[in-house]
Amino acid sequence: MDFSNVVAIIRDISIIVLCAILGIVAIVGFIKFTALVDSCRRIVGGVEQVMSTISGALNSTAASSGLLAGIAKATSFLFNATDKNKD
Repeated sequence: MDFSNVVAIIRDISIIVLCAILGIVAIVGFIKFTALVDSCRRIVGGVEQVMSTISGALNSTAASSGLLAGIAKATSFLFNATDKNKD
């Protein structure tokens, strides 16, 4: 084996190792991102419950035409998807 073959083998091995490391980093990053999304989903579910509690407590004709009802109507499409996914 001459010097160029040794360099080529080292280069190939380093590329394979680098690809393996990048694959592991991508998998770990995906797992962390999924956990972050699940945490955000739980927070949004809690906010939805608080909003429904406040909305139920202020359920009067004066409150239904107020700012809270407008916000609830405007954001209702965001929170309706979480009800379908609850087991």
